[in-house]
Order: sequence, then structure tokens, then C-alpha cells
Amino acid sequence: MRRLMQKNARNEYPDDIFKDSRMSFGDHIEELRYRMIKAIKYLILFLTIGFAADGLGYLLHNDNIGVGKPMLRIIADPVETQVRDFYYRRIEKIGDDKLKNLTTYNSNSEEIAAIRAKLKKYGSLTDLTAEERQKLMGTPQDMPVIIPTEAFIPAFGQLKPDAPKEIAVTLQVYPAYFTYMSGKGDGLLEYKQYLSSMSVQEVFIVYFKVSILCGLVLGSPFILYQFWAFIGAGLYPHEKRYVYVFFGPSVFLFVGGVILCQFLVLPSAVKALLVFNEWLGFDPDIRLKEWLSLAILLPLVFGISFQTPLVMVFLNRIGLFTAQDYLKKWKYAAFILVVFAATVTPTPDIITPLYLFIPMFGLYMGGVAFCYYFPPHTEEEAEVEAAEEVAV
Repeated sequence: MRRLMQKNARNEYPDDIFKDSRMSFGDHIEELRYRMIKAIKYLILFLTIGFAADGLGYLLHNDNIGVGKPMLRIIADPVETQVRDFYYRRIEKIGDDKLKNLTTYNSNSEEIAAIRAKLKKYGSLTDLTAEERQKLMGTPQDMPVIIPTEAFIPAFGQLKPDAPKEIAVTLQVYPAYFTYMSGKGDGLLEYKQYLSSMSVQEVFIVYFKVSILCGLVLGSPFILYQFWAFIGAGLYPHEKRYVYVFFGPSVFLFVGGVILCQFLVLPSAVKALLVFNEWLGFDPDIRLKEWLSLAILLPLVFGISFQTPLVMVFLNRIGLFTAQDYLKKWKYAAFILVVFAATVTPTPDIITPLYLFIPMFGLYMGGVAFCYYFPPHTEEEAEVEAAEEVAV
């Protein structure tokens, strides 16, 4: 900015504190362009660092090393975890209702009940006849398997030197029980992915979006400084004080809202919404691109909404509202916050707005307490600020 100040040195205002920094409209545009280019350079720098870190993690076979890839896993975790638990609960329910009790739907319920009573008495399927087992669990199917002969050593001792290494046998398995065990294993191993992509380029686009977001977050101190260098030069001292005082709490509240949404609200909201799938009997098939939009937008909404106490304190400081006004009108405030939460949350359910309304109302009451500690301007403070506003 100093290089632009020199162009305007001829404009002298004896009572102007900005006489050394006065700029024309064109100079302002040029300075803004200069600051934006520097901010973009910082974004590209941290974006490149993120790509390099992700590549290093891939080469080292460590998914925890990187920027965009670990963050994408964090974003996908709430829905991945809840959908996996959804299917695990379903397979457990099937096991409880149909397999563990070994009961199937049959027109001759008295005969099935008698067979089940016999099974409970003796405790083993081998105590039932083939016909009884078939009535309980269906017809078993042949499944060829290969068993290493070393598995028999603990039971039969050392094998002969000319003994075969493997034995091919055919087992009879119940398909329903085999499917049940397979589904249960999917949930225990946690290897199956429950977010789907509908096109070959979708995953790449999603990864690139997350990488840009991470680059913005990592480079935010440098990027915000460029915009502050442009805006701060035109502010009065008391206006800069407001920025310095409110910036720290604002960042803290914003990060707190994002963390609360990511690790508490999103998992709970997905779990609550999947209850309807479980109740109505539909399988969830969630698309990666659609989930990313919600997983990025909702934490952002929470972070911005958590600025409520700062807005209240600011309005209190300028004398527009007092702590008594806020406390007296809390019912109206609660109604406004309900409407606001229902409007800004991108989901059609009632659960997610409640997750936003409850902490916002708590912050509202906290803002009332802050207003008591930060009362409106006194006449002396107003005179000091007026003295600082030198006419330009």
C-alpha cells in the first residue's frame, strides 16, 4: 500500500488522520486486486501441500497421513458409521427372530413348535431328523471346501510323510444362515463402504472440493491477513478495537459450532433419520455428492449461528438493546430462533433444526449474561470515539 500512498502525497488535509493513505477509487481496486492475488497464491500453496501430503500417505500405506483424504474420511464417517450400524442391527434382528430361535414361517405352526421344543430340549441340530431340520431352516445346499490336512494334527497327531496337503470335501450349509453370518462379518470387519458414487468423475470432484476446503482452512491466517490489510487501513482506531475484541471469541464460537455439528449433530441426525428406513423397511442408498453438500453446509450453518452472543453484545454496546430487553423478550427470541433454525437447516426433518435451536437458545441466554458484563456505551466513551472520528 505504501507504493500507492506516494501517488497521493499531493493531496493534503491538515486535520485528516488518513492524509498519508488517501487513495482514489482506481487505487482501491488495484490494491484489492493485489491482495486477492496474494490470497490465491497462499490457497494454491496450501492446496499443493495437501496434495503432496495425501500422496505421501498413499506411498507409505498410512491413511492418517495427508490432508484431503483424511478429512474426506472424517466427513463421510457419520453416515458410514450409522448406515453400517443400521445394517448390523437388521442382521442381528434377523438372527434373533429367525435364526437364533431357529423358527421359520410355516402354515403348520404346531408342528414347528414341537420341533423347536425338541431342539431346545436336546440343544443340537444333530438331534433332529433331516426332515425336521429342513422344516426349520429350509433345504441345506452342498458347498465344496478345501481343508488343509495340518488342521487335523492337534486331533490325530503327526501326519504321514506321504499324506496329502489338502482334502477336498463337500459340506452341507443352510443358505439363510450362511448369508446371516456373511452380513454380520461385513459389520464386524467394517470394510464395506456405504456411500455410493453415480459416475466415474464424482469421487474425483468430491475429493478436489474437500482439498480446496482444507486449503482454505490451513491458509486462512494468511488469507484473512490480506483482506484485513485492505479493509483495516480504512478503519478508525475504535473500529479496529471492535475487530480485535470480537475476532477471538468469534473464531472460538465458529469452531465450537462446527465441531459440535460434525461429531454430535450429524451422527445423531443420521441415526434418527434412518429410524424411518428401519421402520418402513427401506434400504438407505446415500450418494457421496449429496452427502458432501450436507456435511459441509450444515457445520457452516452451525458455525455462523453460534455468533448469536456476539451480535447481541454488539447491539447492546451501541445502545440498541439492553440485557433487560433481551431477557424480557426471550419468548419472542425463542420463536425467532425456531423459525431461523427451521429455515437455514437444509434437511426437511424436524430433528436437525432442534439440534441447532437448543444450543442457539443456550447461547442466547449466555449472551444476556455477557450483556450485563458489557453494558452500553457511556457518554465519556462516546465522546472519546467521536473525537477519534476525524473528518475526511
